[in-house]
Amino acid sequence: MKFTAAAKLFILFGDPVAHSLSPVMQNAALQAAGIDGLYIPWRVQSAGLPAAFESLRGMENFGGANVTVPHKEQAFALVDTLTPEAAAVGAVNTVVARDGHLLGANTDGLGFLRSLHEEADFLPRGKPCVILGAGGAARAVAVSLAEAGAEPLIIVNRTVERARSLAEFVYRKIGTSTTGLALDDPQMPATVRECALVVNTTSVGLNPADHPPIDPSLLQSGALVYDLIYRPRETALLREAKRRGCRVIGGLGMLLYQGALAFELWTGHKPSEAAMRHALVTAVA
Repeated sequence: MKFTAAAKLFILFGDPVAHSLSPVMQNAALQAAGIDGLYIPWRVQSAGLPAAFESLRGMENFGGANVTVPHKEQAFALVDTLTPEAAAVGAVNTVVARDGHLLGANTDGLGFLRSLHEEADFLPRGKPCVILGAGGAARAVAVSLAEAGAEPLIIVNRTVERARSLAEFVYRKIGTSTTGLALDDPQMPATVRECALVVNTTSVGLNPADHPPIDPSLLQSGALVYDLIYRPRETALLREAKRRGCRVIGGLGMLLYQGALAFELWTGHKPSEAAMRHALVTAVA
């Protein structure tokens, strides 16, 4: 990979970021496009994120940024303007430079829906779905599923207040029947058993020693279980779901598709998805 002193700098903000494959994927896309640029991870705690964003406004060679856990909701308040998708979700995963101003976008939802369609031929309309977690990624998944016609939606989170807050947000925005439950709520087991799709948006599973975020015995054969985590490629949740006859998808496809959309927003060019996919598959192999 070659770049000059005039290279555009692309940044991933998160905490942690060491596990992320976005640098591998986006640097492959930059190289394939012949763009003089470099994509780097920047681990920053929440308290330092406002200063980090402010530094971007004066960076003449700033090319664009991604935002990952746990900063997506905080980033929503730190940009100057928002795309309709980011405004609808209430979270930002992509930052675009616009004449010294920061445009906040969200490509997670569209990337997630494309992955559902292309990897599982799953159409959400009219199907009950459970979302584990209530952070920035959960917001994008919930809004995209609601807009695609999934109903009802159940948000399950350790902190029931956050689950209910997200459920109310989705209902106000889309009008979809949405409920927030705590992990230990008595209604939760029956809800999971009856759903067509379970999506894990939490970080539980990043550590290979992690147990599944819910009791795997609740998963019914034939249900689709989607884990946004892509490293490890098979989390404990996906492994146990397969044993119970579920269809499973890891987060690599969503990572690719949301990243391709972000690249296009930054550069104005469609990236080589083949180069991005090859870089990802090689990295996880």
